[in-house]
Amino acid sequence: MFRNTLLALLLMLVFVSCEAQNTDVTHVNSPDFRKLINKQNGSLLDVRTTSEFSNGHIEGSGQLNYYAMDFRQKLLLLPKNQPVYLYCNTGWRSKRAAEILVSNGYTEVYNLERGIMEWNLLDYPVIVEPGALADGENKMEPDEYAALLNSDKPVFIDFYAPWCAPCRQMMPMIDSLAIEYHEHIQIVKINADASKKLVKALKIASVPYFVLLQNSEIIFSKEGLTDRNELENVFKSYMTNNNVSSEK
Repeated sequence: MFRNTLLALLLMLVFVSCEAQNTDVTHVNSPDFRKLINKQNGSLLDVRTTSEFSNGHIEGSGQLNYYAMDFRQKLLLLPKNQPVYLYCNTGWRSKRAAEILVSNGYTEVYNLERGIMEWNLLDYPVIVEPGALADGENKMEPDEYAALLNSDKPVFIDFYAPWCAPCRQMMPMIDSLAIEYHEHIQIVKINADASKKLVKALKIASVPYFVLLQNSEIIFSKEGLTDRNELENVFKSYMTNNNVSSEK
């Protein structure tokens, strides 16, 4: 009797475990996300800041700032009996928002995996609010970028966005490298939010994105977090291969 009861309990635990594993965030690309929201049978939510939202959002979406103190509280006011569609710039914030929903019993949650940056690359429509003030810091147009690559020095570029936590985390390191290697490598920061024409032309779908170029040829590129050792190894390898002295 005891063994039968124990077996039944174990089977029940396995069943519950499988049920829990089946409730998860569904990550989709822009074409699939567009098809889903066109059904108009759920909540579409932009989890970026008000400024980001004003400068280009998907029609019909609400807005909650992921970084706001009351974000979680307001997010959990969404109805549980219908699908929830979430997006941000790159999919990082919306993924975490989706995980909050799933952990609180929401069963149909969709995340735009590569964010509105991919959406924009595909020329899908967005709504820009009247009077929206675009961020102009470290803005670069395509013609300025072309002129930058004509430099005699190799050019290392940090594509970032003001809202991007990993970008902000690495900014002091980039500034330090810019001082240390200024004689040999030109280090430039480009604000992806302010440079949308350039970002679209280069097909950049995520930040942070780092690239080292010489005469428009890519020597090194990386998407996502990096550290000082990795970048210094790249710089020193380039300098060694091109007989560039590292003496200060």
